[in-house]
Amino acid sequence: MRYFDSHVIFNYVVVQDYAKNQRANRLILDAITDARFVISTLVVQELGYGLARFDLEAKQIRVELEFLTSLNISTVSKSDLNRALQLAEMIGFKHIKDCIHTAVAENLECESLYTYNKSDFRRIQKFTDLEIIIL
Repeated sequence: MRYFDSHVIFNYVVVQDYAKNQRANRLILDAITDARFVISTLVVQELGYGLARFDLEAKQIRVELEFLTSLNISTVSKSDLNRALQLAEMIGFKHIKDCIHTAVAENLECESLYTYNKSDFRRIQKFTDLEIIIL
């Protein structure tokens, strides 16, 4: 499975940078086609918040979130939170959401986690065997 964090999903939905949008679209659509796409409930929450801050209309946000929730989505479990706390303690608790993304991907035994978030995930990479692909 390929786990996508909120940054990649946001760039899939919103064109802020054409190159990032095209790359996110290609990666996500390939993963969906290959039945290897997965996100977590945290991604849905973060995306909804981000789209609202980006001033998308409520109807459009709902359409985007309903599409994502129709795909392969994992809930964040207590064991995910426990692992995220371990990671957060190692890198600092300011980035706990990224630690949760990592823990969910680890728990699902994903082959990789895709992100545009360089600074936080470079720090997390040191503490996981998960392949983190920083775009």
